[in-house]
Amino acid sequence: MRLEQSNVDTILYHDNGQVWGKRLVSDEEFGGVQCKAGSWVWFHRNGVISSLKPVFGISTDGIICRAGMRVSFHENGRLMRCYLPWDDLVQGIPVRSDTFLLFYDNGTLSACRLSRDFGGRGILCKEGTWIGFYENGHLKRCVTAEDMTKEGVLLRAGTWASFHRNGVLDTYRLPEEAIIQGMRCSAGDILVFDEMGKISERIKPLIHT
Repeated sequence: MRLEQSNVDTILYHDNGQVWGKRLVSDEEFGGVQCKAGSWVWFHRNGVISSLKPVFGISTDGIICRAGMRVSFHENGRLMRCYLPWDDLVQGIPVRSDTFLLFYDNGTLSACRLSRDFGGRGILCKEGTWIGFYENGHLKRCVTAEDMTKEGVLLRAGTWASFHRNGVLDTYRLPEEAIIQGMRCSAGDILVFDEMGKISERIKPLIHT
């Protein structure tokens, strides 16, 4: 890293000579986006913008990003992280605007906080909680909004569960004692399932003394 200061801007460099970060002393435009004086604009090693703080709301990859909040990008220039100016549907998902949302470098939604209950592949996920997706848009993890049964396991409302790409239960921490696939399990056990829905591992909770 190399640092240069002048009466214009403060600039940091990657070890390959590319600009890493630039602190602006006056409003300046980058990639058609107006950035405010005093803010930092960051760059990837390949010269693509890594993040900036827009003066006005911007639209990128079809997403409207809120003014004054940092917007981040992947090395390929696709949107990685931003805040919405209001609650909205993003790729069919009801997203809250008071927390950031994340995207994969292929443009699909990676994670967000739900503005209302959302049903994905037979799983109802709870309003106000975080939800995660795979790169193909399939549900990866969420907090359940209602009691439901998957792979012989009763998933209680308000508990975290994660899922394989094919929709089969992946990991779940039992909130109560139960017999699962002929195995007696205790409250707090973490059950890990293979893609066929069979238990592949049972992790007992650590007992602190």
